[in-house]
Amino acid sequence: MAIVRCQDHPPRNTNYSIAVKPVGYPDTALICGRGDSNHEEIGWVYLLPEEHEEYQSGKRVFGLWGPDSSSSAAKVRVSDDVVEGLNKWNQEEEQSSAGLQSQSSIDRY
Repeated sequence: MAIVRCQDHPPRNTNYSIAVKPVGYPDTALICGRGDSNHEEIGWVYLLPEEHEEYQSGKRVFGLWGPDSSSSAAKVRVSDDVVEGLNKWNQEEEQSSAGLQSQSSIDRY
């Protein structure tokens, strides 16, 4: 299932093949699922390889993983905007601590 993470807290494993922006990004209600209780950074939706295939086929609603559930905890609608640099980030993960960054997140600062 998909997960939501901000650019500072990418997924802990590299099973996710693409990150996409939720509808309304950056004015979205989706908040990163990692970090302490005070962490409220907006997040991107990371999709597994099979979800990536569905995304490429036009699907835009995905179930979100929940730690206390064996099924979808919630659903999210994603946009057509892909976060650039995910493949590069996966390859350089061991060499650098830099995270992903999208143009819209750069524009916010």
